[in-house]
Amino acid sequence: MFNFDTVNTVHLLDKIQENIFIADNKANIVFINECAKELLTKIGPYVGIDSPEGFIGRNLDLFAEKQQQRRIAEGPFPKTVNATLFNTFSAEVTVDRLTDMDNAPNGYILTWKDVTEFEEILLESKKQIQVLDMPAIPLSVDTAFLVPVMGKLTAERLSLMEEKVLAHCAAKQNEYVIFDFTGVSEELDAACTSKLQETINALKLMGTNSIFVGIRPEMAKSMVLDGLRINVPTFNTFVHGIRHIWKETGYQLIKL
Repeated sequence: MFNFDTVNTVHLLDKIQENIFIADNKANIVFINECAKELLTKIGPYVGIDSPEGFIGRNLDLFAEKQQQRRIAEGPFPKTVNATLFNTFSAEVTVDRLTDMDNAPNGYILTWKDVTEFEEILLESKKQIQVLDMPAIPLSVDTAFLVPVMGKLTAERLSLMEEKVLAHCAAKQNEYVIFDFTGVSEELDAACTSKLQETINALKLMGTNSIFVGIRPEMAKSMVLDGLRINVPTFNTFVHGIRHIWKETGYQLIKL
């Protein structure tokens, strides 16, 4: 039968692949496991500490901002907060109380889950998605292009769309842009409708005509309620929109 009484506590903590800090009742660090030492080797230069052992005696407040320090101190325990140190290290920090054999407070244990690399990956993925989001698709009419708009619209996404569309129009000297909203089935909030109006106005100043197609009932209702006045041609489908451009530019579709 396994006997826990014979296990070396320090050896056990060093075997755990988590960043573990133990502090006394004043929250001053008294122990750091081996995994945490690797983390502190990276953090040390930011606080002028040359080695992980230099953190011994430092207060746990070092790993939380002042507002988070108050939240942690107030309990209840365990308490988990998301922390960002030196604008570089992101972590999920959990602090819990330690008690002695009589259940009296005897210190603290802090576990640090480093999520810096994970957040960097998420940020890079977001940037890649933004590059692919709402592409500008050339059409048979050289002076026009299509922007398919899909999914849930936010002011952030529409700001990104505005930047890409304006840059494309400036580079290609486009006269027309068709915004196809067939893939949008939800209502828009006031910030989104305002951003759409801003985009239309900016394009108009550049000499580019906007055309809206495929607006669904939910989207149309919210746009009307928010007072958005769309002074642009609107059509049920992309086909009707492109035919409008053909008519305006003198193109004809001839069956061979």
